[in-house]
Amino acid sequence: MDQMSLTVTQVIQAILAPAVMISSSGLFFLGLNARQSSLLNRIRLLNNERRILSRELTHQGQFDAGEDIRFLSLEHQLNNLLRRAWYVRNATLCDTLAVVFFVLTSFAIALHFFMGITLLERVPIFLFITGMFLVLVGVICLAIDELIAYSVILLEVQDKQSIMVDFFARSNERNPGEQSKM
Repeated sequence: MDQMSLTVTQVIQAILAPAVMISSSGLFFLGLNARQSSLLNRIRLLNNERRILSRELTHQGQFDAGEDIRFLSLEHQLNNLLRRAWYVRNATLCDTLAVVFFVLTSFAIALHFFMGITLLERVPIFLFITGMFLVLVGVICLAIDELIAYSVILLEVQDKQSIMVDFFARSNERNPGEQSKM
């Protein structure tokens, strides 16, 4: 095998190396897209529930205790879900930009080899490291989203518990004799 064909083979391998990162970023993107879709649907549902409760408030003039707890819980959940959506959006943007940098890395390697421009010698490594940094930032955003997701679930559970406690307290007030029969 002559030196030129070995060099061409090495260059093709070097050009295709960023393709691994492009593929992994694509899988990461699919997960982020599913998460973002789920978040946005949840925000729409909770916002609709909040809108319905607001209409009831304008008609009734006030909430009962359970509705008041639910309305406050909706406000907290929506704020947290919007924060989560912001982090997932940023992770998605970082991942998309990372793919751009990995593709540019492949082009820079090819240009360096075929044009022999010495100025392009370090450009591919710079582009690749920038892409990896963007992947890291995207993963950090996803980790922050995961932490916030846990707090949203805690709010939902606390909301349900508060409503149940309120329900049982009101039912005991209405039927004090029922408790002594149990």
